[in-house]
Amino acid sequence: MLKRRKPNDVLFLMPVKLAGEKLPRGRVRMLSCDAGGRLYATVVGRSVYEHARSIAASLDGAQRPYAVLGLETEPGRLAPVAVEICDEEVWALERILDHALNNGRLPDILKRYLKPIIKLGEACRAAVSSGGQAAPRVYTEATPRVLNRLPYYSEENIEFSMPIYKAEYRYPLIVLKSLPTDKQTPGSLRRLLILDSDGDLAVIKVPSRLVNQAARERPREGSGSNYLVISRHPEGLAIDYMAVSQLQKRALQTLTRRFEGKGQGKKPISAAARAALSRARGKTASSPR
Repeated sequence: MLKRRKPNDVLFLMPVKLAGEKLPRGRVRMLSCDAGGRLYATVVGRSVYEHARSIAASLDGAQRPYAVLGLETEPGRLAPVAVEICDEEVWALERILDHALNNGRLPDILKRYLKPIIKLGEACRAAVSSGGQAAPRVYTEATPRVLNRLPYYSEENIEFSMPIYKAEYRYPLIVLKSLPTDKQTPGSLRRLLILDSDGDLAVIKVPSRLVNQAARERPREGSGSNYLVISRHPEGLAIDYMAVSQLQKRALQTLTRRFEGKGQGKKPISAAARAALSRARGKTASSPR
């Protein structure tokens, strides 16, 4: 007799790209893990990936901790859903991602967090299996507008230098520092060190005229606590400034110094740096579209 097959639900960690890999158009490789702590680098359809991103974006604005799961609705088919988690589980997921990227193995002390988180998705299974969409609990709050002065520009104007494991960067981006030019950078471009919304550092190249225009728009008061933010909108990319607290400023400066000293960032980033990213996400979500 055939036994009932237990679905292999997973926790989505992040999109990845293997060295030298060229995936077919419309496919994305996702790093994920199951309730037993086994890691996978599964290729999924871009529609699944974009759906997961849209769920994450809706919860980013709510500033509530969450995890994105892949529920197996049929063999080999995953449907993304979001579940709300606690601060301790956020701590665990940050370290799970760190171990997954650095050595490909999870310590037992972290595995115990996975099963309870993945089990939260069971309440959504009936909806997604029938073709519907699970409605995550979303919280909203009023946030002041930002990114409403400088013009939009095309994403093709930005060139990223990113780690091989990262498929693409996630907006909004906080600009940490303007870097010196190098032989590979023409005079018409400026190199910027950025922190993306996943907490990853990268070097980007943008047209010099955009940086110069942003400098002219820089707030005069408290300029030392204002950071340039790049966000993505239907009209294109926009840039403007965001005020941060002194604690958040020190955390961002620490990330910058570490990059300057070692050429890389520290994962997971501090709570103060995460708070600055959360503020950027909340503000850009409330800017005019």
